Amino acid sequence: MSERRRRTDPRKKRKQRRRKLLTNILIGLGGIGFICLSFLLSALFFKMPSETAAVSAPKATPMPYDAERPFTMMDLTIEQQQQLQQQKRFHVSDGPRGISIGDSLEKILDRYPSKILDQKSVDEQTGEQSDEQQILYCSDYYLNDSGKMTALPPRGLLNVDSGSITVTLLAPVVPYPPGTKDDYGQYEHVSCIYTINPETMTVSSIVLGIDN
Repeated sequence: MSERRRRTDPRKKRKQRRRKLLTNILIGLGGIGFICLSFLLSALFFKMPSETAAVSAPKATPMPYDAERPFTMMDLTIEQQQQLQQQKRFHVSDGPRGISIGDSLEKILDRYPSKILDQKSVDEQTGEQSDEQQILYCSDYYLNDSGKMTALPPRGLLNVDSGSITVTLLAPVVPYPPGTKDDYGQYEHVSCIYTINPETMTVSSIVLGIDN
Protein backbone atom coordinates (compact mmCIF):
# COMPACT_ATOMS: atom_id res chain seq x y z
CA MET A 1 0.00 0.00 0.00
CA SER A 2 1.52 3.27 -1.06
CA GLU A 3 1.77 6.06 1.49
CA ARG A 4 -0.31 9.18 0.95
CA ARG A 5 1.93 12.15 0.32
CA ARG A 6 1.12 15.19 2.39
CA ARG A 7 0.42 18.29 0.37
CA THR A 8 1.77 21.68 1.41
CA ASP A 9 -0.91 24.29 1.87
CA PRO A 10 -0.26 26.86 -0.93
CA ARG A 11 -1.63 29.68 1.24
CA LYS A 12 0.90 28.79 3.96
CA LYS A 13 3.72 28.81 1.41
CA ARG A 14 2.67 32.23 0.12
CA LYS A 15 2.53 33.60 3.69
CA GLN A 16 6.05 32.28 4.33
CA ARG A 17 7.28 33.95 1.13
CA ARG A 18 5.70 37.26 2.15
CA ARG A 19 7.31 37.06 5.58
CA LYS A 20 10.71 36.33 4.02
CA LEU A 21 10.26 39.12 1.48
CA LEU A 22 9.39 41.80 4.03
CA THR A 23 12.14 40.64 6.39
CA ASN A 24 14.72 40.93 3.60
CA ILE A 25 13.53 44.44 2.77
CA LEU A 26 13.71 45.41 6.42
CA ILE A 27 17.32 44.20 6.68
CA GLY A 28 18.32 46.26 3.64
CA LEU A 29 16.66 49.53 4.63
CA GLY A 30 17.62 52.29 7.03
CA GLY A 31 16.20 55.55 8.38
CA ILE A 32 12.63 56.28 7.36
CA GLY A 33 12.49 53.13 5.30
CA PHE A 34 13.41 51.08 8.36
CA ILE A 35 10.66 52.72 10.43
CA CYS A 36 8.03 52.18 7.69
CA LEU A 37 8.94 48.53 7.21
CA SER A 38 9.04 47.93 10.96
CA PHE A 39 5.47 49.21 11.18
CA LEU A 40 4.55 47.16 8.13
CA LEU A 41 5.78 43.93 9.70
CA SER A 42 3.91 44.69 12.91
CA ALA A 43 0.71 45.53 11.03
CA LEU A 44 0.81 42.40 8.89
CA PHE A 45 1.97 39.77 11.32
CA PHE A 46 0.87 41.02 14.73
CA LYS A 47 -2.39 42.73 13.60
CA MET A 48 -1.73 45.94 15.52
CA PRO A 49 -4.81 48.20 15.61
CA SER A 50 -4.79 51.40 13.60
CA GLU A 51 -6.15 54.72 14.78
CA THR A 52 -7.46 55.40 11.28
CA ALA A 53 -9.93 52.84 10.02
CA ALA A 54 -9.51 51.97 6.35
CA VAL A 55 -12.47 52.85 4.16
CA SER A 56 -12.88 50.54 1.19
CA ALA A 57 -14.44 51.56 -2.08
CA PRO A 58 -17.27 49.45 -3.51
CA LYS A 59 -15.80 46.23 -4.83
CA ALA A 60 -15.86 45.46 -8.53
CA THR A 61 -15.88 41.88 -9.80
CA PRO A 62 -12.23 41.02 -10.66
CA MET A 63 -11.19 39.28 -13.85
CA PRO A 64 -10.16 35.63 -13.35
CA TYR A 65 -6.52 35.42 -12.24
CA ASP A 66 -3.80 33.10 -10.95
CA ALA A 67 -1.92 34.51 -7.96
CA GLU A 68 1.23 32.69 -9.09
CA ARG A 69 1.27 34.51 -12.43
CA PRO A 70 2.43 38.11 -12.99
CA PHE A 71 0.24 41.09 -13.80
CA THR A 72 -0.67 41.45 -17.50
CA MET A 73 -3.05 43.41 -19.70
CA MET A 74 -5.55 40.56 -19.26
CA ASP A 75 -6.01 41.58 -15.61
CA LEU A 76 -7.83 44.70 -16.82
CA THR A 77 -11.45 44.87 -17.84
CA ILE A 78 -12.38 45.66 -21.44
CA GLU A 79 -13.52 49.11 -20.31
CA GLN A 80 -10.17 49.79 -18.60
CA GLN A 81 -8.24 48.65 -21.67
CA GLN A 82 -10.29 50.96 -23.88
CA GLN A 83 -9.82 53.88 -21.50
CA LEU A 84 -6.03 53.32 -21.52
CA GLN A 85 -5.97 53.68 -25.29
CA GLN A 86 -7.61 57.10 -24.89
CA GLN A 87 -6.07 58.52 -21.70
CA LYS A 88 -2.81 56.54 -21.30
CA ARG A 89 -2.94 57.04 -17.51
CA PHE A 90 -5.80 57.32 -15.01
CA HIS A 91 -6.83 56.61 -11.41
CA VAL A 92 -9.29 53.88 -10.41
CA SER A 93 -10.91 52.94 -7.11
CA ASP A 94 -11.14 49.25 -8.03
CA GLY A 95 -7.94 47.86 -9.49
CA PRO A 96 -6.84 44.52 -10.96
CA ARG A 97 -7.45 41.26 -9.07
CA GLY A 98 -10.14 42.73 -6.83
CA ILE A 99 -7.80 45.11 -4.99
CA SER A 100 -9.50 48.41 -4.12
CA ILE A 101 -8.78 51.62 -2.27
CA GLY A 102 -8.57 50.77 1.44
CA ASP A 103 -7.32 47.19 0.95
CA SER A 104 -4.17 46.05 2.74
CA LEU A 105 -0.65 45.67 1.38
CA GLU A 106 -0.85 42.06 2.50
CA LYS A 107 -3.75 41.54 0.09
CA ILE A 108 -1.62 42.83 -2.80
CA LEU A 109 1.24 40.50 -1.91
CA ASP A 110 -1.22 37.63 -1.64
CA ARG A 111 -2.61 38.16 -5.15
CA TYR A 112 0.66 38.53 -7.06
CA PRO A 113 3.84 36.47 -7.12
CA SER A 114 6.41 37.31 -4.45
CA LYS A 115 9.40 35.18 -5.37
CA ILE A 116 12.40 37.09 -4.08
CA LEU A 117 15.73 36.77 -5.82
CA ASP A 118 18.11 34.65 -3.78
CA GLN A 119 21.08 35.11 -6.08
CA LYS A 120 21.64 38.74 -5.08
CA SER A 121 21.81 40.06 -1.53
CA VAL A 122 20.62 43.59 -0.76
CA ASP A 123 24.22 44.80 -0.50
CA GLU A 124 24.98 43.55 -4.00
CA GLN A 125 21.97 45.10 -5.74
CA THR A 126 22.74 47.59 -8.49
CA GLY A 127 20.95 49.21 -11.38
CA GLU A 128 17.18 49.02 -11.24
CA GLN A 129 17.14 47.36 -7.81
CA SER A 130 18.36 49.81 -5.15
CA ASP A 131 18.64 49.61 -1.37
CA GLU A 132 15.05 50.84 -1.09
CA GLN A 133 13.61 48.70 -3.87
CA GLN A 134 12.78 45.00 -3.72
CA ILE A 135 11.96 42.89 -6.75
CA LEU A 136 8.83 40.86 -6.04
CA TYR A 137 9.11 38.95 -9.30
CA CYS A 138 10.52 39.31 -12.82
CA SER A 139 10.86 37.19 -15.95
CA ASP A 140 14.67 37.48 -15.92
CA TYR A 141 17.39 39.15 -13.84
CA TYR A 142 20.55 39.74 -15.83
CA LEU A 143 23.64 41.92 -16.32
CA ASN A 144 22.92 44.38 -19.12
CA ASP A 145 25.38 45.90 -21.61
CA SER A 146 26.03 48.79 -19.20
CA GLY A 147 27.11 46.44 -16.44
CA LYS A 148 23.97 46.87 -14.32
CA MET A 149 21.65 44.18 -13.04
CA THR A 150 18.26 44.49 -14.75
CA ALA A 151 14.83 43.07 -13.90
CA LEU A 152 13.08 42.17 -17.14
CA PRO A 153 9.28 42.64 -17.24
CA PRO A 154 6.81 41.25 -16.45
CA ARG A 155 8.00 42.45 -13.06
CA GLY A 156 6.73 43.68 -9.72
CA LEU A 157 8.70 46.15 -7.58
CA LEU A 158 8.11 47.28 -4.01
CA ASN A 159 9.61 50.71 -3.26
CA VAL A 160 10.11 52.56 0.02
CA ASP A 161 11.19 56.18 -0.42
CA SER A 162 11.04 58.91 2.27
CA GLY A 163 8.11 57.24 3.97
CA SER A 164 6.23 56.53 0.73
CA ILE A 165 5.49 52.91 -0.19
CA THR A 166 4.51 51.86 -3.70
CA VAL A 167 4.05 48.58 -5.53
CA THR A 168 4.69 48.97 -9.26
CA LEU A 169 3.67 46.24 -11.70
CA LEU A 170 4.88 46.39 -15.31
CA ALA A 171 4.25 44.05 -18.23
CA PRO A 172 4.54 44.14 -22.04
CA VAL A 173 1.20 44.61 -23.79
CA VAL A 174 2.12 41.65 -25.99
CA PRO A 175 4.87 39.10 -25.26
CA TYR A 176 8.40 40.14 -26.26
CA PRO A 177 10.03 38.49 -29.27
CA PRO A 178 12.41 35.69 -28.26
CA GLY A 179 15.76 36.96 -27.00
CA THR A 180 14.50 40.40 -25.91
CA LYS A 181 16.61 41.92 -23.13
CA ASP A 182 18.27 45.34 -23.25
CA ASP A 183 15.89 46.53 -25.96
CA TYR A 184 12.71 45.77 -23.99
CA GLY A 185 12.12 49.50 -23.51
CA GLN A 186 11.13 49.95 -27.15
CA TYR A 187 7.96 47.92 -26.63
CA GLU A 188 4.61 49.09 -25.25
CA HIS A 189 3.96 48.30 -21.57
CA VAL A 190 0.97 48.34 -19.26
CA SER A 191 1.44 49.31 -15.63
CA CYS A 192 -0.42 49.30 -12.34
CA ILE A 193 0.88 51.39 -9.43
CA TYR A 194 -0.46 50.92 -5.92
CA THR A 195 0.40 53.68 -3.42
CA ILE A 196 0.33 52.55 0.20
CA ASN A 197 -0.53 54.78 3.17
CA PRO A 198 2.35 54.11 5.61
CA GLU A 199 0.16 54.87 8.65
CA THR A 200 -2.55 52.31 7.87
CA MET A 201 -0.64 50.06 5.43
CA THR A 202 -3.60 50.23 3.07
CA VAL A 203 -3.99 51.25 -0.57
CA SER A 204 -4.56 54.99 -0.98
CA SER A 205 -4.22 55.24 -4.77
CA ILE A 206 -4.34 52.96 -7.83
CA VAL A 207 -3.06 54.22 -11.18
CA LEU A 208 -3.26 52.31 -14.47
CA GLY A 209 -1.06 53.35 -17.37
CA ILE A 210 0.22 52.38 -20.78
CA ASP A 211 3.34 53.65 -22.54
CA ASN A 212 6.34 52.64 -24.59
